Amino acid sequence: MTIGIAVELLVALLLATTIVWAVILDRRLRDLRSGRDGVRQAVIDLAGATGRAESAVLALREAAESTGAELARRQAAAKAASDELALLLGSAEGLADRLTKRAAPTAARAEAPRAMRELRGAR
Repeated sequence: MTIGIAVELLVALLLATTIVWAVILDRRLRDLRSGRDGVRQAVIDLAGATGRAESAVLALREAAESTGAELARRQAAAKAASDELALLLGSAEGLADRLTKRAAPTAARAEAPRAMRELRGAR
């Protein structure tokens, strides 16, 4: 019987070890299942965030396009104003040159009598 009892004790010990491992395995499987639910929720959250990011990118693209169009319109208006100012400046410079040329002989004519008096007085 001693051998029979030793075998039964060995079997009981192996069964106890199997029960302990089964409990540990069950806990791990429960943790894995709950983690899978957590992963599932994370994937759902990620999908929602991706959708929001796509919407934001589309909105940014539309804003950039409208801003680019507005910038192009303003740039064209500024170019037209610059061209007009350059034309006006050229006209003003031409007018100033003509006025300077006309004013110089007039000033010389105005000073001529005075210069003659000075010459007469110097004699």
